[in-house]
Amino acid sequence: MTMTRAKKLLYSIGIAIAIAGGGAASSAAEEGHTPIAAQLDESHMPAVTPWDAAPQPLPADAVCRSRIRTAIALNEKALAADGQRPDTDAAARYNRRTQTEISSAQTDCRGGSHAREIKRELDSAKDSAKAAERHNKAGNDVPARHAEHDVKAHLSRAKGMA
Repeated sequence: MTMTRAKKLLYSIGIAIAIAGGGAASSAAEEGHTPIAAQLDESHMPAVTPWDAAPQPLPADAVCRSRIRTAIALNEKALAADGQRPDTDAAARYNRRTQTEISSAQTDCRGGSHAREIKRELDSAKDSAKAAERHNKAGNDVPARHAEHDVKAHLSRAKGMA
């Protein structure tokens, strides 16, 4: 349950009044009003975590899958650039970014389960992405598209293992 900032402030003021034990709480009780602290029970207690606490790191497999998904998305953009009206320069840039993301995935997937098989698939995907980039730079969109489909297949298999 999340509390708004105003509720947190009221909660902390109510606790301070209850701890002080007098002042506004006693005068409110004399007038027949219930102090704020008395209205709050265990269900209204906020989860106490330090504001500067570091977020919990993701498990290695989750980071690995995330990197592979990003590489797949970049490869899809390269495929789209090689579509009906090919823009081989843009496709080559996406191929290069795909290679970079695959390199990051190789680093992040080292500690996960099935690391050896995932590495093999990522290596194959990276080689195919290099071939696609080379074909796109040469202006050959059909062989580049075939290489990009190979990248897609290798990345899909790697994601399935991650």
